[in-house]
Amino acid sequence: MKTTGTVKVHCISRTLSPLTHMMETAGNESIINREKIFHKGTVKSIPVISGNAIRHKMLREPGGMYLVEQCGLKGKLTIDQANYMFYGGALTESTVAENMKTLAGLKELFPLYRLLGGSLRNQIIAGSIIVQRGILVCEENREVLEVSLPENYNLPEQQLKSSEEFIKEYQYTRSDIQKSKEGTEILKAEEQEGETKTNLMIYNGQSIIPGTLFYHGFILQNISRLEVGAFFHSLQNWKDSGGIIGGYSRIGHGRLDLNFIMEDSEDFITAADIEVCISEYKSHVETNKEKCIKWLNDNFQDKKKKTEKQEVLIDGE
Repeated sequence: MKTTGTVKVHCISRTLSPLTHMMETAGNESIINREKIFHKGTVKSIPVISGNAIRHKMLREPGGMYLVEQCGLKGKLTIDQANYMFYGGALTESTVAENMKTLAGLKELFPLYRLLGGSLRNQIIAGSIIVQRGILVCEENREVLEVSLPENYNLPEQQLKSSEEFIKEYQYTRSDIQKSKEGTEILKAEEQEGETKTNLMIYNGQSIIPGTLFYHGFILQNISRLEVGAFFHSLQNWKDSGGIIGGYSRIGHGRLDLNFIMEDSEDFITAADIEVCISEYKSHVETNKEKCIKWLNDNFQDKKKKTEKQEVLIDGE
């Protein structure tokens, strides 16, 4: 059996609550994220979930939080460490150099970041995953869906309506305590009288209705079983934490129900191996957590402490 291979995962996500994945605002109205497509001789703007949002919310954030919890890193991370683990880091040094020792340590200890890639202070590390954006299952996207979905998947014809049928307008009001019944009980007497600046605000926008389907997917290139485990473990953690994409989660928006179809990779991984790969990944993290902490501390040293260390070495020469 091969020790590395390529895995393709097709996903169908159903919205369980209004989805508010915003592109821009017009006044106080939030406009749903869209992309232009060419359909039957005309250009149309169709709702889409960005690949960046899927990558962050479904993989990097839940995967990073698992490592923080397992390695006992809550309250102990520097900004650079946290930015790398949760946002991919950034080049902050003018000289770009490839450090083979650093790269070898990363590949050995962090299957999740082998998969996702990122930037150290002076080095960009490529990942091995391609994340596809979420396209709306609608009539305008029929042709794209037909060539993207696996052969054994039949498009749900009842969902292939015009994209505009899946969009609704919402409106919420942020109230003012002075105008509420509680105000008379908790405000100072002088605050209950006279003219004051109101806090009342109406805000509205567009959202995708519950029950809408989005197709998206992942291509995991030349990966190991540990990376397969890290991938599916992160997806599972995302689902277990509520499965949220987009904004306004504080008021119940953005819940998705994710279902996936994995294409079996000959002589490498089948769907039946997923739970075993997850278990192998969790064991790997538990076994190597002290080494993981050391790698993070060695490669994201506090700049002040690093300077002090260099001064001590110079004084000792």
